[in-house]
Amino acid sequence: MRKLFVLFFGIQVFGSALLFSQENTQPIRVTDFRAVSEGDGYRFVPQLPPVQQKAGAPQAYWKCYWEFGDGSFSFEESPLHRYGQQGDYYALFSATAHYDDGKLPDKNGKGIFASVPASKDAPLPELPDVFDTTRAVIRIKTNRLARAGEELALIMSYRNLGRLTTDGQLFLFFNEKKFPDSHFRYDTARTHFGEKADPLYSMAPLGPPVFDWVLASQENISTVGASAWSALDVPASTIINEMLANARSTYRDERGWRFTELQPGEKRNLFVGLSGTEKMLKDTSAFIHLEAVFAPFDPMIAPERYVLEIEIVSSHDPNAIAVSDNRVNYRIVKDKHLDYKIRFQNNGEGPASTVKVEVKIPKGLNLGEMRPLDWYPKCPVCPKTPDTRSCLDTSFVDNNLVFTFRNIYLPGSSQKGVTEYDSTKGFIKYRIEPERDMPKRPFSSRAEIVFDKNPPIYTNYSRTRFKMGLSPGLKIGYGFHPDSLSQGYFLMGASLSPYKSWRVYPQIELLTGIAGKEDIPEVTHSTLIMTAQNNGIALRDSVLADTLLRGSRNRLLFEMPLLLRKDISRVFGLGLGGSIRMELENGSTQTEAYRTTIDWGFTDGPTGFVLTRDVTQTEVLKSSSSYRNTRFHYTAFLDMTIGSVRIGPHLGLRAGLDLGSGQPFVQVSAGVKL
Repeated sequence: MRKLFVLFFGIQVFGSALLFSQENTQPIRVTDFRAVSEGDGYRFVPQLPPVQQKAGAPQAYWKCYWEFGDGSFSFEESPLHRYGQQGDYYALFSATAHYDDGKLPDKNGKGIFASVPASKDAPLPELPDVFDTTRAVIRIKTNRLARAGEELALIMSYRNLGRLTTDGQLFLFFNEKKFPDSHFRYDTARTHFGEKADPLYSMAPLGPPVFDWVLASQENISTVGASAWSALDVPASTIINEMLANARSTYRDERGWRFTELQPGEKRNLFVGLSGTEKMLKDTSAFIHLEAVFAPFDPMIAPERYVLEIEIVSSHDPNAIAVSDNRVNYRIVKDKHLDYKIRFQNNGEGPASTVKVEVKIPKGLNLGEMRPLDWYPKCPVCPKTPDTRSCLDTSFVDNNLVFTFRNIYLPGSSQKGVTEYDSTKGFIKYRIEPERDMPKRPFSSRAEIVFDKNPPIYTNYSRTRFKMGLSPGLKIGYGFHPDSLSQGYFLMGASLSPYKSWRVYPQIELLTGIAGKEDIPEVTHSTLIMTAQNNGIALRDSVLADTLLRGSRNRLLFEMPLLLRKDISRVFGLGLGGSIRMELENGSTQTEAYRTTIDWGFTDGPTGFVLTRDVTQTEVLKSSSSYRNTRFHYTAFLDMTIGSVRIGPHLGLRAGLDLGSGQPFVQVSAGVKL
């Protein structure tokens, strides 16, 4: 037996060691790069491991991101960069594998000494930026989408479009409060223009300027995701404080930096590292937002806020669908809308002229209330009469929503001469509202994307779950025993249950009952104390003791019912449960005792002796006392409600049995569920 045990233990240890070695011999992908002198600049050459092709997906590829250590960056695969002056720089490189199911390599950093000075005749390199309009003063962009366990590099570009040099502040807000968990952990900020972190100042409101100037007349800045102020007679500090207050009500976390001496026309870049937490996995395929605020101290320069919308992904697949809310409250779903965004990328060797995106709409979402919000490639909505112009067509087929981009030009990522992968991507964003009677069950959407006449590409599923809400209630009523209506009591109390009344759900209540003052019926008791005989022939006298009892009592009841309920329809519900009832009794009694003597005798009458009776009553005792008593009752009952049983007013009837005494009881009530 011992040998068998040793053999079994050895097999277990060997198996565990083998499994551990297999898990730890998985290939660890490492990236590196070289900086090769080329002319008066440096050619940055990535060294990338092989991609791990995702089954069924288009050809996997790497997307590169570079920071050169001087405030400049690039998304090219092998960029050429010239430093403005010689010196020491620290360059960073990271790569993202698309259509790949392997783990992402960590970013690499390397010190570089720019020993080749810039040519006197060549202009200084222009600083790249992420501005999308000519009038924007702040924009942010990430090097990739958000994924659990990966670092996100965020580029914050800001500039001075005014005529005066200014100091000011930059703010970054992240981790929206509407999600229960934080998605990002702040790592570091990489500054190159003297920006200084000021966490204390970043959490304080911006004070008024030295001179209480008002906003001057400026061109209004209005772009998607951005907002700025225009010619209003409002102090600049007031506008900034409003922006900050709105952001702080939306996000949990904030970082702030002070910048100085921002010259007219000058632009700068600040880089922030955010690490995705593992809790992101709960919100895969959901929209999340990052917000930046540009707050100049010069009141003649416009402040601005910009909101960047990105998605949480499980893998870096350019063809994906995401939803604005992946958890919706039961109670407010009928008043909400859901925003969906579908991304796609043409991975062909040539341009696509038609892109069809077909989405299966979950049951309960109202197709009639759907409307597109934004899309790319940019084109007008198709007219009723078809023509040859580029346009976006929307149609419904078998409860499916179909978007068709017609007569467009979307380059392919494998197309000759295409080096910018972003130009091969498109998206459609639309809004849809739930129906009033939407089933409160998890639902999902998936998109099918067809480029020209190629086979369809299927996206991930975007899933939305319902958060269980709470439904409090109030009730008043009357309880009694059918065989003793006079012993009834008034009751009032509250209930609490989950707000998912289309299923079987638990409900707990706390009730208080008041019976009021109740008189105890009088009780008289007589006892024969003594009898005597008259010469042994007849009763002579008797002595009786009479006792009279009376009293009153008050009753207070506390009851905690627990039951399982099922709302059969909107107007009728049933329940089954039990309760613990504590009855507090406070009463008093009065006792009166009398001694009664009866004397018998004979008197002479016309026809002879007549029997006589003489009664004498004497009070012996008169007293009163009070008492307190506590009783516990355990009951089982059936419950029925009629009316607005899910939410609103209703009537209730509850009938049950006291398990101790076997006495039945009934409660009738009126209540409301909130």
